[in-house]
Amino acid sequence: MATEMLSVSDNLRAALLNDFKDFYRSPGIASLENIQRVYTQDVEFRDPAHSLHGRLAVKNHLRGLYANTKHMRFDYLEEQIAENTATIVWQMTFSHSSLNGGKPVQVRGVTLIRFTDRIYYHEDFFDLGAMLYQHVPVLGSVIRYLNNRLSA
Repeated sequence: MATEMLSVSDNLRAALLNDFKDFYRSPGIASLENIQRVYTQDVEFRDPAHSLHGRLAVKNHLRGLYANTKHMRFDYLEEQIAENTATIVWQMTFSHSSLNGGKPVQVRGVTLIRFTDRIYYHEDFFDLGAMLYQHVPVLGSVIRYLNNRLSA
């Protein structure tokens, strides 16, 4: 029985995706030192709340995010990989003292990345309301009420 061999580019792609997932799997201030292994200097980073350009801007954004959360973890659920792009479905679990009474919040999302030897484009898609607005004390009650009315 013949065994398929991965090409060098397949191996590099797999290594980059593993580095990317490891970088976010258990994020923290210390892990930011590895950002150059994952992103190009001029990376474009987008999510529902941000549009950032450059590795330094992404690093500063993540530093602030990690400093303000008590706990954050990503679990990877599915991925689709092509030659220079990948789509990764994930679930983030995090705790923040100002949201949900400090209890864990779970949010599902999808990340689209484009890459060569490192990632030059990163875009996250997730429900900002499920992540943030629904867990703010007064605003959360209003949003949950509206969601219930719309689904009735």
